[in-house]
Amino acid sequence: MLRAVFALSLMTMPGLADTRTDSPLAVVPRTVAEAARIAAVVAATRDFTKPEPFEAKPAGAATVRVRPGPDVLSQYSANMPFDRQMDFDLGNALFTKTWVAAPASTLASDGLGPLFNAGGCQDCHLKDGRGHVPAPAKGPVSLFLRLSVPGEPVPADITDWIATIPEPTYGAQLQTFSPTSVPAEGRMTVTYTERTLQMNGETASLRVPTYAISDPAYGPLQSDLMLSPRLAPQMIGLGLPEAIPPANILAQEDPDDTKTDGISGRARHVPSGQAGKPLIGRFGLKAGAATVMDQSAAAFAGDMGLSTALHPDPWGDCTLSQIACQTAPN
Repeated sequence: MLRAVFALSLMTMPGLADTRTDSPLAVVPRTVAEAARIAAVVAATRDFTKPEPFEAKPAGAATVRVRPGPDVLSQYSANMPFDRQMDFDLGNALFTKTWVAAPASTLASDGLGPLFNAGGCQDCHLKDGRGHVPAPAKGPVSLFLRLSVPGEPVPADITDWIATIPEPTYGAQLQTFSPTSVPAEGRMTVTYTERTLQMNGETASLRVPTYAISDPAYGPLQSDLMLSPRLAPQMIGLGLPEAIPPANILAQEDPDDTKTDGISGRARHVPSGQAGKPLIGRFGLKAGAATVMDQSAAAFAGDMGLSTALHPDPWGDCTLSQIACQTAPN
């Protein structure tokens, strides 16, 4: 056996290949360039800040095989213990569930609304991936508008708090769907302005979007309303940023760009319903949620009108000014 292995190794060395056409070990000798390429691939790394170009497991033991098709982002980590896979499957079942409005014949899937943006998580986060910008002839689903107005005093324990509050009548986001008994809040409209730019000697035409709300069903919106469009992000790997120790994040703060690398900033601190105290914001477009549970509970309430322990109100994001929403079945 050892002699056979040794013989095979000799056959792969330049100049020592068996050139007999009737030999089962006939190979083409490697060129100098090919031998150098292979040597570079198998050489021990000296840079541990990024995966190697030909590394088989760039995510370590969590690396999964490529799954062609739409389910590429729907796998759990390869090193997940077997007893945790049930947690993953239960969470995935909630994520893919389609909810219906109450009252309904099912007690396991009702409670949607009365105001909502989608009937299920996966309606926006398509196959656990990023949402789609709406086509011109279709209404938005993966995209919604965050609503806010100036206000709210700064909490004493959060020095970098952004002093805004939800729009008094319409809440923190515009819900464009509702059951037939309750009016939806309105429609999000998107118009585009063409903008021509010179790029690398060529002319490029870009579209600049402008967002607005039409047909508001609960009266006029506040004049100083601020709109922030939010496109549903991909969901893969959200447990990883939650696992980073807070000290590691705070150690990277550089508000005055003392490193002179052109990057300045500091960690945001936000209230956490799960922890009952302020924590570092990690999730959402502006790091407005501290934990995966905080982010998920807020999405259940705001996007679908579903109550949880962190958001127990059965009417989701609707305000006291929206009587039909407040009194709807739940």
